[in-house]
Amino acid sequence: MDGGFIEFYASEALSCPRRIYFRLMGYPERWPEFVKVRLNQGINTHGVLGEILNKRFGFELEKHLVLRSRKLGFEIHGRIDAFREFPIEIKSKTSLPRVPYESHLAQLNVYLRWAEAEYGYLYYVKLHERPLKVISKLDFSNFPVIKGPNFRAFEIPYDEKLFKETLRHFYNVKKAYERGKPPRGEYSYMCKFCPYRYLCYPEDNGFEKG
Repeated sequence: MDGGFIEFYASEALSCPRRIYFRLMGYPERWPEFVKVRLNQGINTHGVLGEILNKRFGFELEKHLVLRSRKLGFEIHGRIDAFREFPIEIKSKTSLPRVPYESHLAQLNVYLRWAEAEYGYLYYVKLHERPLKVISKLDFSNFPVIKGPNFRAFEIPYDEKLFKETLRHFYNVKKAYERGKPPRGEYSYMCKFCPYRYLCYPEDNGFEKG
């Protein structure tokens, strides 16, 4: 933390407050093995697509940003996957959503706020052990709209209401952190992907029984 400011991450926008709290408290992450495999595939996918965005379209990769609120007493840090005049966020998923996830919209919205951009893009790419196989079939002729199998692109406008909701979300976690009392979790299907599951479900040691 810098000068007493609590650091949140843009990727935590509207995500489970309990998970954010455990990170702030410094609890060790315990990733399930199947999640580690997906994370590695996601990193590889980002690398392949990012190289195209950088070399062909001149986007800066992993652009670091900080939004600070002295009034609220916290900072939001982020790394935009690809940035030029507008941000692009890449998400690798085992199945592609029909509409963007709310937390992903909130994350991109933080980037839009920082960049003072009117719109940005969310790219969903199907996870594959050989990401080049997926990305080689994409059509970039109408960039930044990209089309192709196992891929979805969404153009997203900046949403002031969503940004204020994100700030409220982080502020509530900050208050819980200052009290030293974990906030209520979301307890959704996302729990099985969480590195802090073992803290919420100690009876099964953090792992679902198959």
